[in-house]
Amino acid sequence: MILKEKVIVANTGEDTLSCIDLKNREVIETIDLKSTISSNKDTMLRVDSSFIGPYDMVSNGCGLIYCTNNYNNSIFKIGMESKKVLDILHVGSFPTCIKYFKEHLFIANTDSNSISIVEEKSFSLIENIPVGEKPMDIEIDETNMKIYVVNSNGYSMNIIDLKGKDNKLIRLNNNPVKIILEEESILILSIVNNGITSSSNISIMDRRSYKIQQSIDFKGIFSTMLKINGSEIIFITNMDNGYLYRMDIIRGDLLSKTYLKGMPNKLEWDRDNTIFISNISTNTLTLFDINTNKIIDNIKVGIEPNGILILD
Repeated sequence: MILKEKVIVANTGEDTLSCIDLKNREVIETIDLKSTISSNKDTMLRVDSSFIGPYDMVSNGCGLIYCTNNYNNSIFKIGMESKKVLDILHVGSFPTCIKYFKEHLFIANTDSNSISIVEEKSFSLIENIPVGEKPMDIEIDETNMKIYVVNSNGYSMNIIDLKGKDNKLIRLNNNPVKIILEEESILILSIVNNGITSSSNISIMDRRSYKIQQSIDFKGIFSTMLKINGSEIIFITNMDNGYLYRMDIIRGDLLSKTYLKGMPNKLEWDRDNTIFISNISTNTLTLFDINTNKIIDNIKVGIEPNGILILD
């Protein structure tokens, strides 16, 4: 398989990966993760649970993909040329977000309140770092060698210094689900739990003082956000009403909203004109043009798609 101009989607509900050709905008192959393990005669790999739950993915840029598995409490090392699971490593409970940095993997274990650090070369667990309750998202400050972790049930954010192992806890007003690091600020998407209405919040925090500089409240449960580099524009998905929202984060203005149906979930950007959106109830991957503000296509994938990996 030629890896360029492809998108991989992790289908949590059926333990498969959908491989999509962007030129023809179609699924060219579906990788059944259980079948690749059982049919691989060269290894002694086994899965202990009935369901694997592939959720999030990252590439090392050299033909290997690492995938977190919610239900199997593991990460898979997958060779995209062979289309086989090469190795399995068990980490914490219910691993979700995964990041790659300096030949190491960083995994958020949502149900065991920890971050696993895995050395890629040996594919071994170095340590589990405790964080707040239900860590959901990780961002890495590559310049200063720090990990930022938002805890979706802990009203908090951990900042872990990879050089000195300092682990700082920052208290927040709401339960965060997504962060974006800017040069001087941090954008934080949170769920507002007031027991009355379903609402969300985007806050802009100063990276030096950790003080909130701006706060925007809006109705609905929003699962993730994406910021276009060099622009004030962000996109957020509303799982309540099936809309993709386009906002000016500086002014706090809603610029437009596009109906996608179902429950739009994860967002990825190709660094050009296209946003990719997985939809966990319609089992589709939506391609959205940010210039025309219109849907390009809806591609049918597997059951309950979550993580999106763009191979360019």
